[in-house]
Amino acid sequence: MDESAFSSGSMYSSGEEEQLANEGLRLSRSVRWRERTRHHVTFEPALMLFCFAIALSEIQLNQQIIYQTCRVQGYERSDCLLVGTEDSPRPAVQEIEAQVQPAAASVATVIVVIKSVVPAAGALLLGAWADRYGRKPVVLIAGCGLLLTYFALTSLNYLSSFVEVNPWYYVLAYVPFSIPGGMPILGATIFAFIADITNDQNRTIRMGFVTASILTGVMAGTYASRYVLEWTSVTALFVMATCCIVVGLVYIALFVEDSIVPSADSELGSSLANLFSTGLVREIVQSGRRKRSKFVWVILWLVVVTSGLMELAAGSSLVGYKFTHRKFEWGRHQYGHFLLVDQSLVILANLVGIPMLKKIFDWPDTLLALISVFSFVICSVWKGLASNGWQLYLATGMTGLKGMEAAALLSVCSYLLPSSEIAKFFGIAMAIVGLVPLASEALFVSFYEATMMANPEAFNFLTAGIYGGALLVLGIIQCLQNRRNLPLLIL
Repeated sequence: MDESAFSSGSMYSSGEEEQLANEGLRLSRSVRWRERTRHHVTFEPALMLFCFAIALSEIQLNQQIIYQTCRVQGYERSDCLLVGTEDSPRPAVQEIEAQVQPAAASVATVIVVIKSVVPAAGALLLGAWADRYGRKPVVLIAGCGLLLTYFALTSLNYLSSFVEVNPWYYVLAYVPFSIPGGMPILGATIFAFIADITNDQNRTIRMGFVTASILTGVMAGTYASRYVLEWTSVTALFVMATCCIVVGLVYIALFVEDSIVPSADSELGSSLANLFSTGLVREIVQSGRRKRSKFVWVILWLVVVTSGLMELAAGSSLVGYKFTHRKFEWGRHQYGHFLLVDQSLVILANLVGIPMLKKIFDWPDTLLALISVFSFVICSVWKGLASNGWQLYLATGMTGLKGMEAAALLSVCSYLLPSSEIAKFFGIAMAIVGLVPLASEALFVSFYEATMMANPEAFNFLTAGIYGGALLVLGIIQCLQNRRNLPLLIL
């Protein structure tokens, strides 16, 4: 078997020659992975289950925080069950809600901060550990952290049926998942795994499949939550989410082969002992200081900037329902149907659009990202100009190539980096981008509140402007790629 056929295509500078021998060893291990796993069993099903579990419980978790806050403040159970729901027309309940919501919002905000800020250090350390010792152990560590979090959440919801539970305990429940790196390290390691096992011809396509599996899990969990709650109970919903995580972990442990085979002296016990070693920290520092060839560092960090801008613009969804309810008098179900159509088209763009554009037209990844982000710009402007609800469907339908930029940008990074540094960079990049929702929520909520009386649709033009900024950064990336004399960027 020709191992060069599976090379990552990474371009090395004068400061990277010492890594070539290690790269050859890693590539040969990647070849052996393909030989051992004929059916290419990978992480996507488990990742989909993890995302399904999180989305299944997220809405009800917020409601539980409101309910527990209400109970701790001394209000009756019957009234607390109505607070924060659409079934609270009574003035007395609305008065209680005005008292409860600020305290509950504080708890929810701290949870968001923990999920965004705490994972940064863990993502950096475990990313470096994954590059040295393997992808699968890191995914299992992060998955076990998620499982501990959901054991805690399920227990708290069960106890709340008998006693009052302080809502701040829900904050503590998220610590086990956040310390190992949370979703940033989970996503970073799985995408690094995909970079290991793919070649220049299919890497972007496979990364698109991973993105689609994430979106499918989130969408399925969000829409299943309501029906599961109607048929069962809150505790049963959390038990179901926990079981999904268990199934995902068992699947990974039994069926997924690691793409990196550590040396014989790198046993699991010693590897875990080295997780916080000075050698690992030194390796991270050296990776950050290593010289790169021809604008590589600039391109990599411009990719992070682009991803951050896309995440910032995505914050517009926080006020999307308020906008459609005010301008088109949509209810939550109508808005939910629109989101279902919109997310389904993004999934199709990753499952069908990327393979079609790569295989039939052989478009480079930067062009895929440019088309995707430009589609977001057009869609946002169209939504801002809409005068009827059906025009929102038309806007999202006519811009069906949205959502391809994530896979394309990750593929660009995979092309530029040696495989021994992919998880490190992905981990820190995703941790940085994970901080953006803290700013996007404040930006869009305050902007919408300031403009909703005169121009409730104005936030769509703000969103289009942010997407336009991402488009400009992508143009700079393309110019730098042209200066590197690489007409195509295939990730």
